[in-house]
Amino acid sequence: MERYREIIDDWEDFRRECQERDELVTVRKNPLKAGGSFEANLREEFDETTKSGWNQKVFRLGRNLSPGRSVLHWRGEYYVQEESASLPVEVLDPQPGETVLDMCAAPGGKTTQMAAEMENKGTVYANDSNENRLKSLYANIYRTGSACTAVTNYDGRNLPESREYDRILVDAPCSGEGNNARRSFESSEETERESLSNLQLDLLEKASRLVKAGGEIVYSTCTFAPEENESVIEEVLERTELELKKVETDAEHSRGVKEFEDRRYSFDTEKTIRIYPHHLGSGGIFVARLRKPE
Repeated sequence: MERYREIIDDWEDFRRECQERDELVTVRKNPLKAGGSFEANLREEFDETTKSGWNQKVFRLGRNLSPGRSVLHWRGEYYVQEESASLPVEVLDPQPGETVLDMCAAPGGKTTQMAAEMENKGTVYANDSNENRLKSLYANIYRTGSACTAVTNYDGRNLPESREYDRILVDAPCSGEGNNARRSFESSEETERESLSNLQLDLLEKASRLVKAGGEIVYSTCTFAPEENESVIEEVLERTELELKKVETDAEHSRGVKEFEDRRYSFDTEKTIRIYPHHLGSGGIFVARLRKPE
């Protein structure tokens, strides 16, 4: 991670959190299934339970736990999700009655979050290119009672353009540098970043054709690499009519980087955000919000 030393707000805190072996476990309350006694039942099972300060549906349970074994999980009352991972849907802000697309949906954390935010009114199209991952997507949709969801199996770049969407989430495949479980916060290789950034740009260009005029797209990754974050946003702003809107959140965060290595970005990177592991004791994430002009 040394390549990012100059762009991270508090390098020592960042490094310390990346070296933490016991991850902070967080869950997201599912209002489609959770009843009025949810918080009391959660605290009965997990002694250290505290509510997130910026997202009232997210609960921090402590470290080194197994929340997937709880009956509350089995009943679909919560979804085990990193705190930072709940942010893209909060920014997208899907509304009841809308038609929404989750372009890269499996295993379903953000899909089920959308359905809950929409109160199961409207339609969430949950698409994923990987047929093997659809099993977990279906299972999570069923467990959480996300009845407004329809599952499709396309390469996101090949989604039919016969339907328009009010909002689209492009939680893109990425190098996952901010995902401790996936790669222990280790840096990716240049060839991997280059290949993924091309895919990410293709997905965003496709989304720009699928979203309605006046509709919004949220782009997110769980990597620190500017090549997959700010660079992709700069390219899509040059290639499409999409406009960049400012991401607002009460979650602790940093703003997008203005320059990295030999590249200085030409757009207002302050409108995008980065969450690093030391901000929330969670995984890293980058989020950008885009709007299609009317």
